[in-house]
Parts: sequence; structure tokens; C-alpha cells
Amino acid sequence: MTERPPVILFVPGIRAKPPPEQQQEQLRRCLEAALLRQGIARANDLASQLHVVGWSYAFYGAHDSIAPDMPAIEQLVSGAGDPDGDREEAEGIGSRLVAVMYAIGDRFPVLSSLFATRRMEARMQEINRYFRNRDDHRTTICELLKQSLREAWADEREIILIGHSFGSVIAYDTLWELTHEEPEGSAQKVDLFISMGSPLTMNYVRRRLHGAARRGHERYPCNIRHWLNLAAIGEVTALDRRMAQCFGEMLSLGVVESIRDNLGVLARYRNEEGLNVHKCYGYMASDTVAEVIASAAARFSPEA
Repeated sequence: MTERPPVILFVPGIRAKPPPEQQQEQLRRCLEAALLRQGIARANDLASQLHVVGWSYAFYGAHDSIAPDMPAIEQLVSGAGDPDGDREEAEGIGSRLVAVMYAIGDRFPVLSSLFATRRMEARMQEINRYFRNRDDHRTTICELLKQSLREAWADEREIILIGHSFGSVIAYDTLWELTHEEPEGSAQKVDLFISMGSPLTMNYVRRRLHGAARRGHERYPCNIRHWLNLAAIGEVTALDRRMAQCFGEMLSLGVVESIRDNLGVLARYRNEEGLNVHKCYGYMASDTVAEVIASAAARFSPEA
């Protein structure tokens, strides 16, 4: 057991992102604020262990601006707003209807075009581009995460790997490759894998993951100790499904020690368009994520 806090590797989701160092700074601020609200004495030290594995530039060839997110981030850091009102809105009928449409589209793909907006169609094109490995993008992106994992393992660090949204798919694929395609990767493990607002419960995604056509141990990554799946209240990407059910065979095969789900995260990112429970900053500023990170750090390093 190391006396250092665990390294926290964060894999962002789909769409162009701000430069990694800018997104990393704001995610650290959100996490530190949440840790401080939990009374964690070494909040700054723990939050500073978060490192963004920036892959979007390799995929899109451009960065997005962080400026539009800043007012909402400042509100998250300050803790302003109405948590009860945000919860009520997240649980509202609008969110439930959207979730139902997503679930229908996932179960009956032929009907998905009836519900798809232009934004959804654009995201699906990007997702398919990744899965088809056009221009070796899937390979390149997974290699970026492998480099960060190898550095942490070489430094003998415990690892918390967070995959937000489609970043959880990238993390899963990368861990599978390390298990089954690189001998040294099967000997090392991620101590805690956190999927956050993850589409890994979608049938469409699961059928396209690395290993999906295989059986038994070869179907899954075997280098995860514990897997925690987090979904915000009102989150539609996760389809209100449980990872422990979708990937329960990993438990029976003994390739993972635990898979747990928490579908009740209160994520409070709010901009001029309203409440957006899917944004990574809202997750990172939540009490739930702070409690999980603090608990994991204490387990790995009693002084954290």
C-alpha cells in the first residue's frame, strides 16, 4: 500500500473538448470544492491527482472553448443554487420521456430515426467513426490512455480510472486491449473503474465493444478490481440500466471483484439552456463523486 494518494485518470466523452490542461484545471476545481464540502482536509492534494487523458484533438483536429462552461462551473464551485429545485427538475416528466425514447431507440433501432435530432445523428456518426476505426482513430485514442496507465503502473500508483460518457467506452476498450493483446497489460490492474453517465448499458454499444464476439474470459477486460457505475438523476445516456446486470458475467467469471451501481447522483450543472445533468463538471462537483473519491483514497492511502 502506497502512502501517496491514487492517481485519477479522467477520460472525457464525445465531442471536441477544451485543451486538456484547461479542462483538467476546472475538473480539479469542481472536485476540490466537493471534497471541501465533505470536510476532507487534503482536498487540494487529492484533487490535484486528477489528470485528463485528452483524446478529442486526435479525433476532431480542433479544441473547443471552455468559456461557455465557465459561468456554470463557477456556480458549481461556489455551491450556489437550489439543490432541491434541481432534483425536482431532474426527476421531472420531461427527463423521463426522453429516457423512454432513448430506450425504445436502443431496443428497436429501426425506430430510432423517428426520435433522432440533428445533434443525436451527429453524435451517432462520430460514435460509428470510432467503432469502425476510421483512420485508426480507435487505435490512436486507446493508445493515449494506455500511455497514462503505463506511467501510473511504472510509478507503482493505485489508479482510479474515470470514464465519462463515451469516455467509459474508450476506457473499457483500452482495458480489454491491455488484457488480451498485450501480455504485460494483463498483469496490472486498475483499482477502481468509475463509469459516469455511461452508454455502456446500451445494446448498440455493447455489441460493438472489443471482445463482444468472444466468450468467457476473452469477452471482458480482466484488469479491473472494482467497478462503480454512476448515473445522475435524469440521466438519459445510461438508460436507467444497471452495469451489474449488463456485465454480471464478469462477476461469475471472477474477472472483477465487484460491480456496483448508483443511479441517484445529483448533478447540478446549469447554464443558460437550463439544467444539464450529463455534463462532467456537474458530476465532478457532486457530493456522490466526492464521497467515492475520498473513500477510495482512504482505502488506498490512510493518510489521504
